[in-house]
Amino acid sequence: MRNTDRKMWFFLGSGDIILINFAFVLAYFLKFDTIELKDNYIFLLLVFNFSWILVSSMFSLYTFSRVDHLEHIVSNTIKAGVTHALIITALLFSIKASEQFSRQLILYTYIIDFIVVILWRFIALAFIKRYRVSGYNYRRVVLVGTGIVSHQMYKFFQSSQSHGFKLLSVFYYQEAKKHYDFSSVDSKDISELEEFCIDNKIDEIYYAMGMNEDNMIHNLLSFSDKNMIRLRILPDFSSFLFRKIHVNFYGSLPVITLRDEPLQDEMNRMYKRIFDILFSLSVILFVFPIVFPIIALIIKLTSKGPVFFKQMRSGVNNKDFICYKFRSMALNKDADELQATRNDMRITMIGKFIRKTNIDEFPQFFNVLFGDMSIVGPRPHMIKHTDEYSKLIEDYMVRQLVKPGITGAAQVYGFRGETKTTEDMKDRVEYDIWYLENWSLLLDVKLISLTVWNMIKGQKEAF
Repeated sequence: MRNTDRKMWFFLGSGDIILINFAFVLAYFLKFDTIELKDNYIFLLLVFNFSWILVSSMFSLYTFSRVDHLEHIVSNTIKAGVTHALIITALLFSIKASEQFSRQLILYTYIIDFIVVILWRFIALAFIKRYRVSGYNYRRVVLVGTGIVSHQMYKFFQSSQSHGFKLLSVFYYQEAKKHYDFSSVDSKDISELEEFCIDNKIDEIYYAMGMNEDNMIHNLLSFSDKNMIRLRILPDFSSFLFRKIHVNFYGSLPVITLRDEPLQDEMNRMYKRIFDILFSLSVILFVFPIVFPIIALIIKLTSKGPVFFKQMRSGVNNKDFICYKFRSMALNKDADELQATRNDMRITMIGKFIRKTNIDEFPQFFNVLFGDMSIVGPRPHMIKHTDEYSKLIEDYMVRQLVKPGITGAAQVYGFRGETKTTEDMKDRVEYDIWYLENWSLLLDVKLISLTVWNMIKGQKEAF
């Protein structure tokens, strides 16, 4: 581990440990009105500290990539916190010591700890970025190649100093020098590469000249290993430019996946399912009993028919399920064929209100509890529309790889309601696939918050 990276590890890790102890002592004070810990609580505090060190190693909390997104870092920290709580709970029950400690104190500790550690992540990452912009904790790098991939990497290095990369030079074959503009750094002939790397103490070489240059790659690998320089290969996936490429190793054989899906991971699916159950139960127990009698009564008084509208929709892996909503339309034979349109005569008086405010979707929290849906995900479409658009839009069925949601990225960012053209649906599908490839618990929380905000301020697409 580089000395600067070790400092970052110590900086973040020390902060976590200090805050865990602060949260525990503050919780103890709130519970017992003193900070003089009894012996058994000193033991518990030591267990908190050691188990956090173990969990932080399991989740690699302090070895994140320089290009990691904040959402991923915070999400990983939350996962570590949940795992830590499970370990502490299991340990106390296994040694039959759960009755010796105040459950209220442990709850207070985790609430305080959650707040201060997440806040610490935001502060620490902002500090690290500022530290790098000031000229510290950077890696000295060079680029080999002047093609499109090399130029994209060049633009990334030039885009921000906060990532901590300092591009010193671009190396080329003489005949390929002028393909793209690398004017802000020196360009040199490939013959000068090794001497330049040694003289300038280069940390990483980024090679982007194509995989058919076997001798060049072999020589660079040998030179890098001898001089303790890391060699990074930039393969040309320009034909898949807008997809996230993921590489796994089956033994020693690299296997490229053209679409990375976080929810393929069993632990991620478990975290999402736990979140869905807790969230849907909260709504069903505390909100639904207030909303249901009022909405049900108005629906029955203003139009003939049932309170709930039930319709077969396309679910995960394209399995059909019954989707529940508050009925917002008069009974009609086209309900399973036609989307609602602006000024649709089928929509009832109360229907206009509950559709605009998303209240008509509330019964879908039962779909979430039953496991057919998630809180956040691609909106479930009518069977007819799935059949139609799957033939018209190439990537349409990708959205069926995850559970449909009560809300989703497409709806939050303006693609809800009627899809008048195939292009409208393509835009919606694009957001659905983006969600599938970038999922995190923090992203779910963000989209839920934006949904609530849209409900308050209103969306022009809602009708």
